[in-house]
Amino acid sequence: MLGISLAGCASPAAKDNIRGALTAVGSPLQSAPIDAWANAWQKSFKATSLNYSPDGASVGLTALATGQAYYAAVDAPLTTAQQDQTKPQCGPGGAFSVPTSITLVGVAFNVPSIHGLKLSPELLARIFSGDINRWNDKAIAAINPGSNFPDLPIVPVTASSPSALTSVSTRYLSTSPGWTTGTTDRWKRVPGGAEVKNFSDIAKKVDDTAGSIAFMDSASIGSRFDTALLTFGGSYVRMSKDSVAAAVQEGTSTTTGTGVEFKLPEKTEQGYALGSVNYQAFCTTYKNNQVASLVKSWGEFVVSPDGQVASTYFAGVASPSEQSLDDSAVLIKKIGSAQ
Repeated sequence: MLGISLAGCASPAAKDNIRGALTAVGSPLQSAPIDAWANAWQKSFKATSLNYSPDGASVGLTALATGQAYYAAVDAPLTTAQQDQTKPQCGPGGAFSVPTSITLVGVAFNVPSIHGLKLSPELLARIFSGDINRWNDKAIAAINPGSNFPDLPIVPVTASSPSALTSVSTRYLSTSPGWTTGTTDRWKRVPGGAEVKNFSDIAKKVDDTAGSIAFMDSASIGSRFDTALLTFGGSYVRMSKDSVAAAVQEGTSTTTGTGVEFKLPEKTEQGYALGSVNYQAFCTTYKNNQVASLVKSWGEFVVSPDGQVASTYFAGVASPSEQSLDDSAVLIKKIGSAQ
């Protein structure tokens, strides 16, 4: 159980009494869902505002620990060490983190003549290590019978800057024994590939490069690119609302001393389980009741059904499991004040 002191718990406040400006710092991956939540939240709490700076998850944690932000948007659950660093600002219980959304990742490609492409972790590992470098390679054709592949170079597109989405992508490749780089937030340069600076730059490069392939977030993919069907130990599945929902239902929610953690399944028969779970970190104790009530109203809205509808519809992210959101709401409700 999370060790949150209830001595100064902020009491429920009427909507008219929720007022003030929230400052938050964190992962750029969460810019779109946070914008969606802010627009919806402010319609109910009209005397509020939110200023979000997407300067990075580590910057966000530092801002929370030094009182420069009311919450941090982070790429992973808080560690005990990170929680300890927030105790001077956040009270004896420190900060805690909860899952708020899932940024989905697909394998997009720019070969208009190919449809229904299936790619295994083993094939992708060979492609992103430069071992397979032409679309008509026999290994690709073997799991895509009946398809005619062009004699065209494969151009893997990667980003040089670190990203949580790169970690997700390389973790998937690590399920293949042929992937020797391991899970990392930085791509190793691929022979015959193309490199851009940021993960957000990949979409344009793929669009401009015939034969290219890349791991991309679902918002960048949109309806602009076709994506490969992937396998997570079962049948090949396409990224869709239904296949993602199936994976989420098989995920696990755990409450620890630092908050709630949600994990997508490593293996699933019908689910699509490639995505980065996003978190928000809050103090257990704020300096006064007004700030605590303001932060609590934000956190409770984010994990509520209305908040999740706003982020899935307007930002294209997926929701964590109902269990993890319910567990998160319990912890958020316990946010208190030093007064």
